[in-house]
Amino acid sequence: MTYAFTRAAILAATTFLTLPSLAHDALAHEPVRRTELFRPGLDMAEATMPDADAAAAMELAGYGDFGFDPGTDVAEARTAFARGIALLWGFNHTAAAAAFRAAQEADPTCSACFWGEAYALGPNLNDGMHPEHQDRAAEAAAQALALARTPRDRMLAAAVVARYDSALGDRAAQDSAFANLMQTAATRLSDNPNVQVIFADALMNLQPWDYWQADGTTPKGRTAEILATLERAIDLSPQHPGALHLYIHAVEASADPKAAEAAADALRGAVPVAGHLLHMPAHIYNRVGRYADSIAVNIEAIAADRAYLNAAGDAASPLYRYGYYPHNIHFLLVGAQMAGLRDEAMDAAGWLSEVTSDEVSGELAWVQAIDTAPFAAHTQMAEPEDILALPDPGDAFPFVKGHWHWARGTAFALLGDLDAALAEQQAIERIMETADLSGLEEQYLPARDILEIAKHLVEARISQAKGSWHEAEHHLDEAIRLEGAIPYMEPPYWSYPINQTLGAVRLQAGNPLGALEAFEAALETHPNNGWALWGVWQALDALAKDQPVDAATVKAARQAFENAWLGRADPSLDRL
Repeated sequence: MTYAFTRAAILAATTFLTLPSLAHDALAHEPVRRTELFRPGLDMAEATMPDADAAAAMELAGYGDFGFDPGTDVAEARTAFARGIALLWGFNHTAAAAAFRAAQEADPTCSACFWGEAYALGPNLNDGMHPEHQDRAAEAAAQALALARTPRDRMLAAAVVARYDSALGDRAAQDSAFANLMQTAATRLSDNPNVQVIFADALMNLQPWDYWQADGTTPKGRTAEILATLERAIDLSPQHPGALHLYIHAVEASADPKAAEAAADALRGAVPVAGHLLHMPAHIYNRVGRYADSIAVNIEAIAADRAYLNAAGDAASPLYRYGYYPHNIHFLLVGAQMAGLRDEAMDAAGWLSEVTSDEVSGELAWVQAIDTAPFAAHTQMAEPEDILALPDPGDAFPFVKGHWHWARGTAFALLGDLDAALAEQQAIERIMETADLSGLEEQYLPARDILEIAKHLVEARISQAKGSWHEAEHHLDEAIRLEGAIPYMEPPYWSYPINQTLGAVRLQAGNPLGALEAFEAALETHPNNGWALWGVWQALDALAKDQPVDAATVKAARQAFENAWLGRADPSLDRL
């Protein structure tokens, strides 16, 4: 089997930085052809860099400009500290802690070097405090305080000491104490962007991934303070990668992700050593419909992470190897899927299934959600026979197994075997009735609602195959209702906007005006989505046959689709 995302593509990733963007107005740029984005043909085995190449890549990679002076004149300590800061804000916390320890070895009197390790060992937005790190984190924090000689170092050290102070009680109390002390530091050192970023991070960890009310415009909790703090940091240091990273996370779930588009562009390529920072602009690019740009930055991120993982070997944390790294491939898959790149999406799906870990998936809901992505891509883009050939994922993860049944139910409906499709729908129902999904739901993954969406979609596909349009609309309306209540995640927990399926059914039912409304709703949540843009064009073309639709409007819709769609073949109504 060959893979489109190969070593040649990855190593050539820097050439993608000059690609024309698909942002903002779909008519503003010439379409980007797939040959400019991918270099297909090599076997996936060739994508793995040998250790020597990986080590060289890590030496040559850039640390970014954080402007964080560790307060040591020892060159080895300064280099290791700079690497630690880059890895810290690249959310590779295990590697960051190791880099800070190397800095301590080079200069045992460096307070900031001990502070960095203590900070890296603590909780973060994607992972809680690990009990086995508590003692070492507290020791490093105490050493940082003992060595502190400047007001900055004393305040930073005092804050991390409080973060691990068992006398304060539980983790929530320690996190609050840390945030309060960082607030004092941020007030007194108002011209220090690093202190502002650390304070913002402390606030974000008090309400991780929960920054906006349901309307997406009203800040929740201390979100307004988070934004103001990060904006101050960016004003002080416009290229600060940590500030840009956190600003993207603070804004991405809002109703106005474009507010962080400048931050995403500024962060792009700024820290070549950190795969997660190379990837981060995609969190905004996907939200605003810049799928070609999302693909490009994720290819770069995969290259950096491959270099790091090969260099680190067993020292790499399971979370980074089996969480953050697959996350980049997941984004790559979604970008290819939205842009209509069928072969590339299928290849990414195959790749993704080879780089995940059952152990990590069993611990983290968001990683288990990544395991479902190959089934979503196949359901939309693969031939029915290929979908039915996908192996049974087993019963260890019922949530993932439910997506397998969804894919199979869709395939059977496409083939006209409606009894078999119904059997797959019933299998989803049995999972919902019997499986224990509470562990996923405790981690804010609404597993039962997502499986209910899958069930309704199989039912809708069955009705669609029978030409029972009203019945299909009923199931799609229910699925859309559930989809609208799913909490934010990027990529979304549900892989595509269901409104585009509703649009297809309405178009098949002879209701082009209703179809146009549904396709436009799909574009509201997934801008520049090629599938929905094709639907808009088809709906307008159908309307023009019976109503006075301006020819220029139809032409503009077609051009918007052609600019966004990178695939070889156009969509079809039964796959929307």
